[in-house]
Amino acid sequence: MWDNLWPKLGGGLLCVGLFMSWSACSQGGFIADSDKPSGQPDGGGDGLLIESVSPARGPSSGGIQVLLRGRRFESGSSVSFAGVESARVSLTADDELTATLPPSPGKLGLVDVKVRRPDGKEALRSDLFAYYPGQLSFGAPRNFTVDGKPSRLALGDLNGDSKLDLVVASHSSGSLSLLSGKGDGSFDAYRRVSIAGAPTALLLSELTSDQALDLLVACDGGGASLFLLTGKGDGTLQAPRSVFGVSAAVMAGGDYNGDGKYDVAIPYFAFAANGIGFLFGKGDGTFTNAGSQGLPSGSFGVSSADFNADGKADLAVTLYDDSTIAIMQNLGTRFQVLRYVSSGAGPHGVVAADFNGDSKADLVVSDPDGGALRVMLGKGDGTFQPAVILPTGGSTPQPVLAVDLNLDGILDLVTVNVGSAGTVTVMLGKGGAQFAAPQQIVAAGSHSDVVATDVNGDRLPDLIVPVSNGSAVSVLLNTSR
Repeated sequence: MWDNLWPKLGGGLLCVGLFMSWSACSQGGFIADSDKPSGQPDGGGDGLLIESVSPARGPSSGGIQVLLRGRRFESGSSVSFAGVESARVSLTADDELTATLPPSPGKLGLVDVKVRRPDGKEALRSDLFAYYPGQLSFGAPRNFTVDGKPSRLALGDLNGDSKLDLVVASHSSGSLSLLSGKGDGSFDAYRRVSIAGAPTALLLSELTSDQALDLLVACDGGGASLFLLTGKGDGTLQAPRSVFGVSAAVMAGGDYNGDGKYDVAIPYFAFAANGIGFLFGKGDGTFTNAGSQGLPSGSFGVSSADFNADGKADLAVTLYDDSTIAIMQNLGTRFQVLRYVSSGAGPHGVVAADFNGDSKADLVVSDPDGGALRVMLGKGDGTFQPAVILPTGGSTPQPVLAVDLNLDGILDLVTVNVGSAGTVTVMLGKGGAQFAAPQQIVAAGSHSDVVATDVNGDRLPDLIVPVSNGSAVSVLLNTSR
């Protein structure tokens, strides 16, 4: 069921820490063009053959060394990528050629790799190498009107047209704005939906087994409750109904008890007590209250991953006032706190993914007081190495997400410095849990959230932020080349 749901939820967006599987967030790279061959080796006779290309991706600016392995290579052979010959090729063994990658001739994604021997025989592969953008860039913000002071965002295909639509929560207005996507990075005029209380968190998923996305909305203020708005499949929603009576700033969803149905974890705030509640879905839009567990603080961040390698999705919950992260072990029918991990004063957002390629779930936590992100590498047993601190270059970073912005197969980090209006901060991943210096992407206004996914069909993840001091959302199209 979750595989069918993936296109509706926008693929790249899923790295915000709200979903069961961190492995989905670690996938990157271009998919093959539909007009490309299936990738079967094309030999040129006499056994000439390309078997592998390493690395399998390279920047559009070229310049890196690429190793080709195959059969019957000869000295004096030429190597071309997308029709452009390498300026330097050397035979290192009978089955190995080393070539300097030429700049891309304006092509991204999978390209033809060709070896030509001095006797004129050629071998071609179209499935082994892809160019990715060598320079990250975003276009000027494109603003779309929504209800006043938007605060939270969610993306998904609400009307079944295979184009991503946008749900925007306006906390101070007590409303939702629904915007139908056109598939080109723009959206239709918004439709307002009133909701009791002040919305604080959104979660889109299919909860009624009808192939239409449904919406969960957490609210505080006069209507402290979790509301379900069932989707009709045509871009509209049924009237909200309350399913849980707590005040929450964040939610997580996934199949936590292994019955194939969507469940929800809700860290909540309360004057007398803080904790986390669990709702196990029945698949028809109703839930079984699976109980709750007290925690020493309220939370602004939660993410799911298998932290102790037992095959079940666990939870990482930031505890703002306790300066820790609760690692909650999934026991199948319930969760228990496995341990508390120190994470600096006032941890906020959190995202789980494999950042160093060791197949173990790591964490990145936002540190608003320190103006930084904290990278905590997982050991695979529910414990973590000491945090590596990455200053964001701004004030009060809060939301954080992991997404491959330049499609080089390495996860990047995106955050919003809530105390520094006008920018979104990006840190490009370099592999091995190393990140480049922060890059500030200009987006006028104050922002309290950020989502990333491809909204114009060019495969490059774009950024969307709410203009929290106005009445708009800003779309920043990824123009990397």
